[in-house]
Amino acid sequence: MPPANNELRFLGTGAADWNTPNKDGFFRRNAAALLNGTLLLDCGPRIWDYEAEVQPGALDGVTDVLLTHDHEDHFDLSALLKLAETRKLRLMCDGFARAKIGRHPHIETIPVLPYVPLRMGGFTVTSVPANHDVVMQDARSPVHYILRTPNGKTVFYGLDGAWFLRPSWKEMLRHKFDVMVLDCTVGDRDDWRIFEHNSIPMLRMMTREIISQKMLAPDGCIVASHFARALHGSHAETAAVLERFHVRAAFDGMRIVF
Repeated sequence: MPPANNELRFLGTGAADWNTPNKDGFFRRNAAALLNGTLLLDCGPRIWDYEAEVQPGALDGVTDVLLTHDHEDHFDLSALLKLAETRKLRLMCDGFARAKIGRHPHIETIPVLPYVPLRMGGFTVTSVPANHDVVMQDARSPVHYILRTPNGKTVFYGLDGAWFLRPSWKEMLRHKFDVMVLDCTVGDRDDWRIFEHNSIPMLRMMTREIISQKMLAPDGCIVASHFARALHGSHAETAAVLERFHVRAAFDGMRIVF
């Protein structure tokens, strides 16, 4: 039988520039998350730091990995190979990542096929293209993921990316989400990175439309993650701003049970 509840645990909530704590001592690892202890969302260089420093054994149950894209803060080959030392893995990724991995006896790679629902480890996984560093002439295909859990709950995982692409938005409108994780790399400011990442003002507008379109389940929530160290103030400051429009600010170790 499927579990009565699901758990989304944030292993890291930072963008690529987190290599030292803030002046207030607050620190974020590179963004990654774990769903129900078995499905790893991104496999960056800090996942093993999380296990060593926060939750020993956190990665013991991982059998499936979804990569949003191959940037170094989301995909670290050595971290993935360390996982594969002790188990067989199913890995969904684009052609760039598959080329980096090559052939490995413990890793079964599954190509990203946007809009096509696929089964992985009891989950139904649908990828949608992300508005983030797309290189049209090669195999780099950044994506967001729509995940249906074994007990019928739905999660949207949308890191990295800026405004949703229209075809992706149309697919998202077909679902009612229990948890939505949205990119919030840029703070409450103007910055060139808004062309491939969200800022707080962008997230405010997107959240209004998500609510207007009734895309959240009755007890659903929206969570922001992937905060750039250089573009936000303290966690408390960012959390207070996001709370004004009913978005929760993720932090490393945060758990959402749904």
